[in-house]
Amino acid sequence: MKSTERKDYILNTLDSKRSVRINELSKELKVTRETIRRDLYDLEDEGRIKKVHGGAVLESSYGETDYEKRKIERWAEKEQIAKKAVSYIEEGDSIYLDYGTTTLALAKEIAKLKNITVVTNTIPIINTLVKNKAIDIIIPGGILRNNESSLFGQFALNNICEIFITIGFFGCSGIDSKAAITSHHMGEVLVSKQMIQQSQTSIVLADQSKFGNIAFNRTANFDDIDIVITDHLSNDSNEFDYLYEHGLELIASS
Repeated sequence: MKSTERKDYILNTLDSKRSVRINELSKELKVTRETIRRDLYDLEDEGRIKKVHGGAVLESSYGETDYEKRKIERWAEKEQIAKKAVSYIEEGDSIYLDYGTTTLALAKEIAKLKNITVVTNTIPIINTLVKNKAIDIIIPGGILRNNESSLFGQFALNNICEIFITIGFFGCSGIDSKAAITSHHMGEVLVSKQMIQQSQTSIVLADQSKFGNIAFNRTANFDDIDIVITDHLSNDSNEFDYLYEHGLELIASS
């Protein structure tokens, strides 16, 4: 296989999986690891990928699409998921809303409620809820991530270790039978990981486009999660067996 063909294969794999490993590519393409390593460096020089230890990720925000673009994509499905998710919230609950656009859709539903406490480090969610004086908002703080309008870092981690909440709602970039729950940004993932531990019930919100995808950082193992809410279930009754095997509830919003 020529170098151009190998690079096309690598880019196609990255487009679907968001990350690649040198060892796996070496076996799949039947070339040495050094050959794959050179291909990855060439692609990095072209500005198309980001080389990381043992492999590579997409260069564009480590495979993450623009926040404003994601707000538009599959918005109807995200609204369906949000309407289902809000039914789990009762007056007096404390809620964590994770990073992402599906949790933003949930925030728009929560904005209609009263007498709840919301913990979040996502500025668009804060802006959605701030006009409702019947909702208490707690912002752990941290380092501002400008392109996502989110906060992360050690300051945030120190603060969230002191609070415990009723329900945590978590977004993700991928759900896969082997990788479990994954997302792109390491700093945000660390906050999400900790908040899962601080939540009595942890619920992942994910439309069907997230299933089968793998982002670069694991947010949670399946055993850490209680419920997954998605927009619809496929006709293949065995497709989600790996979730049921870990005792997860899989809920469809339609």
